[in-house]
Amino acid sequence: MNVLTDSDNRSVRPIGRIDANSSADLDKALSLFPENDRDIIVDFSDCPYLSSAGIRVLLKTKKRLTPGQAELFLTSVSPVIFQVFETAGLHKLFCLKPDLESALHQIRSSKKPNVTTHTLAVGTDKYTLEVRGNQNSEGCFWNGNEIVSYNEMGFAAGFGYPSEASLLPVDEPSFFVVAGNCTGFLPLSGDSEADFRLTSDPEKTGFLVQEALSFGHQPVATLNYNGVEEQSLTQLTDVVGQVKRQYLNGSPALLLVLADFAPQTPSISIILCNDEALKVSAGLHGLTRFTRRLIQSKGAQQPLGLKFNLFTLDGTGTPSLYDLLRHHLTFENISEVEQVPSGFTTKAARVWILTAGAFTDGTAKRLPIESDKGFTPEPHKAFLARQIYTDSSRLIVKPLHGGFSAQTFQVTSFDHEGRKMRPTVMKIAHRDLIKRESDHCKQYALPYIFNNSANVLGTVFYGETGALRYNFVGIGGEDSTLRWLTHLYQEEELTTLEPLFDKIFLQILKPWYGQPVSKPIEPFKDHDPTYTFFPHIYKTVEELFGISADDPTIMVAETGRQMLNPYWFLKHEYARRRDETIEYNTSICHGDLNMQNILLDENRNVYLIDFSETRPRSIVSDFARLEAILLVDNAPVENEAETIAYINQLTPFYNTSRLDELPAITFDGPYKAMITKNFSLTCRMRRYAFECSQSNPDLVPYILALLEWILPIVCYGLPIYQKRVSMVIASLLCEQLNRLTAQMD
Repeated sequence: MNVLTDSDNRSVRPIGRIDANSSADLDKALSLFPENDRDIIVDFSDCPYLSSAGIRVLLKTKKRLTPGQAELFLTSVSPVIFQVFETAGLHKLFCLKPDLESALHQIRSSKKPNVTTHTLAVGTDKYTLEVRGNQNSEGCFWNGNEIVSYNEMGFAAGFGYPSEASLLPVDEPSFFVVAGNCTGFLPLSGDSEADFRLTSDPEKTGFLVQEALSFGHQPVATLNYNGVEEQSLTQLTDVVGQVKRQYLNGSPALLLVLADFAPQTPSISIILCNDEALKVSAGLHGLTRFTRRLIQSKGAQQPLGLKFNLFTLDGTGTPSLYDLLRHHLTFENISEVEQVPSGFTTKAARVWILTAGAFTDGTAKRLPIESDKGFTPEPHKAFLARQIYTDSSRLIVKPLHGGFSAQTFQVTSFDHEGRKMRPTVMKIAHRDLIKRESDHCKQYALPYIFNNSANVLGTVFYGETGALRYNFVGIGGEDSTLRWLTHLYQEEELTTLEPLFDKIFLQILKPWYGQPVSKPIEPFKDHDPTYTFFPHIYKTVEELFGISADDPTIMVAETGRQMLNPYWFLKHEYARRRDETIEYNTSICHGDLNMQNILLDENRNVYLIDFSETRPRSIVSDFARLEAILLVDNAPVENEAETIAYINQLTPFYNTSRLDELPAITFDGPYKAMITKNFSLTCRMRRYAFECSQSNPDLVPYILALLEWILPIVCYGLPIYQKRVSMVIASLLCEQLNRLTAQMD
């Protein structure tokens, strides 16, 4: 193997295999670059193989560069070598670039500032000062309830709540500091001890902020003290004040990161200098909590901050600030968090100084969200939207519908150069539902539904809430719009809807329903609504109708007779028969295929969303779901007389014995056209179910799938008459179920 060296660009290009023998040549070539504060590039464009010995050389070089905040770039890495890095978990450790030019561009665009070194004599004590970068750097202020990520905050101090706090907390906020991937919280009430939080992903982890001042990510100066005499915190801040006047243009507000290397009591403190510049900034931006806290502080120069007491703190070498924090602010190493004590002293300290010559509104730098009146940009929703649309410079959010367990929105987004991107859908719900939906989409939808299914572009989480972003294959053009099937169902005639329903169930979803697998199922367990979204159904029914789930029968005014109590049946018969199994055809089923989970574009292309409940189950489940919507959710009844008439007309339909038995029913009354449309589509659902079950006439699996969605309608936000219809239809179905199972016995 040969190694070509480019001294000007500090790059090497190994030509040939890097094995146990040739790795020494690579090591020698890299060692010829003595400066450890400048980046190095290894170009793999002519290297087909990398051994473990070669990896050790790269790790050794990276470790050598780290204290000087320099980087080792690897370029033109072949897929074979990348797989070696990925298998070893090193693909995120090294800075990989597609080619030499990309690495050089990044190095030149992020050229490190010149560092000047000074020695400060204060009495008999001497300090070493390194000054770098722009001493007039700009900070950010935050004022108002906003969820802000660790990365957005940078090094900061303020008032807020840990991420596990409620979304609208009523308690007094805590004083907090942010340092890299660590945040310390000091409750202001005095009833609780200070605590800390750590994150492995500062960009995606946030917490609720009321007021804060952010000082960016890079210190502008480092002050070192290693003397004989103990230095008090007041003495240290006096020296910092001198540094500020002489080297930092005098005016900026300061945040200090103070590492105390005392062998027995090491610590890292984040300190906000309580001086005039800070008071002016707090008052200028209406940060009332800061102002009150500054006034309450003892003495004009009393710092505000938190101290992380540590078990160990390694001060050897000159690690970067982020490396020092990442290695030492850990769960295993932090022993305690406390307010910086007034009696703090040190003999060996390093102080990183961060400045802000001015503070601008942090919210102005965030992704703007334009929202329809249906989307309330509550802090957690806005945070999730920004996290999942990091590729965008502007969002327009419009609600599609508010579901029972989730909220779904159409999002128009624009890239960072203002170009409009494809329309997408964002869904916000409980984190378990979002995770399940993402997993099920990948497992059950994408491998089967070809170009008519949603593609999950990403998920993000905050506390117990998650968000998911859908893209749809086939949607294009700036004027693309999405509508849910409910709109077409309400607007179109049967002649339009029937071929559309055939397209959905006989074509798009044929890979699901067209491949039945016979296996044992437990229908009473699988279709119990109290085990999914409606555990409170018994309480709701008692409050709504005065019906106890422990009474076997109820008197039903609409039918004028005693009927089987469907809620008693659910509570007692489902429990008794929970472990019963039958052999039946199964398939992948959507699990909640309502007309608000079916979207259409302007060309009537069909797209499905919401796969949280998607899994293999009884093959007739989705068809029964639509029947519940058509005949019960959308029952056109507005008074008692219409309710009685509607139930009387439907009763023969729920007195059949076979799945393919569809009695002809003539409807009349003011809603004849709507009822006829609903009933015709329902009969179509039954025909789909019969065909997909391979002409199995057994009605029991279908009834149980139907009851899963008719029983809980009493929990919906529907008028009372639709809820009465659901109760009576559920009773008819339970009576029908008893008749059919008795015939089987």
